[in-house]
Amino acid sequence: MSTTAAADAAIAVPIGELFSSSSVKYQIPLYQRNYTWGEEQIDRLIDDVLDEAERPVWKDYFLGNLVVAPPVRVDDPFDVIDGQQRLTTLYILLMKLSEHQHPIGELHPLTYESREKSTLALRGILAPQHENEDREHEDAGILRARRRIELRLHDNELTRRLEESDFVDYLLTRVKLIRMPVHSKDLNRYFEVMNTRGLQLSPVDIVKARLLRCLTGDADRALLNKVWTACSDMDHYVSMTVTSDSTEWRGQVFGPDWDDAPTADFTMLRTQLVDRSPGADKAVGTASALVTGSLAFEDAITAYAQAPEARTETGSDDSERFSSQISFATLLLHVLAVRRPDTGTVTNERDLDDKLLIRRFTDELGGKDAGAQEAWVRSFTTDLLRTRFLFDRCVLKRDATLTSTHESSSDEEPGSWSLSRVVRGTSNGKTSPRYQPAFASDEFGAGPRSVHRRLLLLQSALRVTYTSPRSMHWMTEVLRYATDCAARGARVDGAGLLEHLEAFTRERVAQALFPVSAPDEVAADGTPLGFGVPRIVFTYLDYLLVETMNSWDFTFSYRTSIEHFSPRTEDSEHASSAYRVEDRELLDTLGNLALVTVSANSKFSNYQPQEKANNAAARRQSLKLELMARRAKASGWSDQDIRAHHEEMVGVLRRNLDKSRHARTTP
Repeated sequence: MSTTAAADAAIAVPIGELFSSSSVKYQIPLYQRNYTWGEEQIDRLIDDVLDEAERPVWKDYFLGNLVVAPPVRVDDPFDVIDGQQRLTTLYILLMKLSEHQHPIGELHPLTYESREKSTLALRGILAPQHENEDREHEDAGILRARRRIELRLHDNELTRRLEESDFVDYLLTRVKLIRMPVHSKDLNRYFEVMNTRGLQLSPVDIVKARLLRCLTGDADRALLNKVWTACSDMDHYVSMTVTSDSTEWRGQVFGPDWDDAPTADFTMLRTQLVDRSPGADKAVGTASALVTGSLAFEDAITAYAQAPEARTETGSDDSERFSSQISFATLLLHVLAVRRPDTGTVTNERDLDDKLLIRRFTDELGGKDAGAQEAWVRSFTTDLLRTRFLFDRCVLKRDATLTSTHESSSDEEPGSWSLSRVVRGTSNGKTSPRYQPAFASDEFGAGPRSVHRRLLLLQSALRVTYTSPRSMHWMTEVLRYATDCAARGARVDGAGLLEHLEAFTRERVAQALFPVSAPDEVAADGTPLGFGVPRIVFTYLDYLLVETMNSWDFTFSYRTSIEHFSPRTEDSEHASSAYRVEDRELLDTLGNLALVTVSANSKFSNYQPQEKANNAAARRQSLKLELMARRAKASGWSDQDIRAHHEEMVGVLRRNLDKSRHARTTP
């Protein structure tokens, strides 16, 4: 490294030059937190870059800022002040791409100051899986990232898109970070600013300002503002937040039991929520302050940003109880998707890409005159509240009051899966909310084999399968079905919803298990191999095995690692004949694979089947793995066992898919 102006000036650094041998080195200083990015953030980075690479004309794509402190000595590394999560992810991605024979070139190592675990974890990125490394000492976050990127790069469809788009070339040459130097004398001031700066306007803020500006009446704006504010509080039930001041008022909007979908009539909804609301004059005044017809769009945004938020009190003690599985921005995109006609075609992942939120609403409003825009916004307002109500009623959440030792959708999220509706209850003579099973009259109707239990299992299976918000099209299908029921004035039928969601899932399982354009390497029966087996195959199989094995207490956890039950590196010295696999091609078939959590995979990935069969914690994660363990303990795990289990599991899936096809063709 030389002490040129480049070290002291903000410059755009292409990703291909970030870690090149001729570039500077980077170090994560000791005071920085550990690597914490999860699957969603990693997928988002890869997918965003891939989207740009697939454009007909390439343009530079800026991932963000990399704030660094230049070193005192010439040959020392830059300290990374801000941007270490993105930087670490890029380093792991480049190393994994080089492992897949992409021309990345030699890379400077990224290091963590005085943190041996993190540095060792990065150093081991390219370590062959058969090496007996001490994974207990690896940094957990970096290990998760390694596993996730490895899994993505083994996906056949993604591999095809990477090659066709020249993804690697685009990543190396057109994707850039802005490296911004901050010298040691300015660091304290930088951290002070970072900790006290106000939040900038988000795309959600901008969309709201645009919609408000389309409405001409103050009361209309007040309604949109109230609906928007209540719906944006994703961790409370909207029936509680939008009518937080009065239980009597709640009964007028959502029915006497608080369980009816709100009206789709804008004028009636305005009467209910604005004209008759406690503090109606204040609400209208606030809306008037937000936007006036004479304001330019930029001024409208400024006025909105400075306006006070409406109250979101729930009147209950559930403030820390429920957590939504999507953000409000993603909910807005689901509303748009539900409003469009169902064409029955393959779903476009970009429909749920919140990076395109502003563009989606611009497209909806574009080409309309002022009157048509106002009519569209009025219709969207009622659809937003109704969709959010149905989302609360029909889509699973996490409930922190429910606990489980082995179930989680992420490493941080507390509680267990919940599918509950809020209804009017009475406690000590006072009206209060009560949460009960969404598709059962009481807890007894939510037990084994019930429609409610099946829906909760299937939704949780889909949730841990499609972890990125932009891939959660199953949620759109739930909301579409529920919206159709509400449009007919009917309650959502649980059995009908289950049938609809199972049909959606089976279609994706069929595409995954028996792809039309089969990958180059498949098993003899045409099923994909190894890391090419999509996650939906494993999760839907476990969903079917719940009934087959009468395991109705099974819960789906956040599993991302494909585990070879008999490892690809055989311990021939210690393996008995009962556990020896002669036909090594069987190791990558579905019969030898299970889906487990990253932590389980890291702890016993190189163990032999007889040892894995004794791991109770791992066996709880997968019913398929439980069957494999039972067979291994009973008779061993040889070629015959793998073939038998493979045929049994493929048979379970085939029969379910054939049953679905028969149902569609039967008059």
